[in-house]
Amino acid sequence: MNSAGFLTSAATAILAVIALSSGAPVAHATKTDDFLSQVRANGVGLHKSDAALIEDAQEVCAMLDYEQSPYQYLVQNSDLNAQKAAIFVDVSVNYFCPQLTPG
Repeated sequence: MNSAGFLTSAATAILAVIALSSGAPVAHATKTDDFLSQVRANGVGLHKSDAALIEDAQEVCAMLDYEQSPYQYLVQNSDLNAQKAAIFVDVSVNYFCPQLTPG
């Protein structure tokens, strides 16, 4: 390989490294995105908007803060069965009010 070919190859390699290292920023999921993903992955809130699920999660936290049972409320007043209500309460607490976790 002659020196011109070597310089061209070296320049191409350097440009490739620069292009890879300065690519578009990586998107990171937010706490809210993670909450919505986890809730929906468990089959909860499939027909509700993101805003409605977030509002419900915040209500779970408010109920716990006032020492009420969001689990019982959800079972009696929503279309969630006992298992899905428990999942929703657990995920809501983990993401929106971890300070209320028992123990």
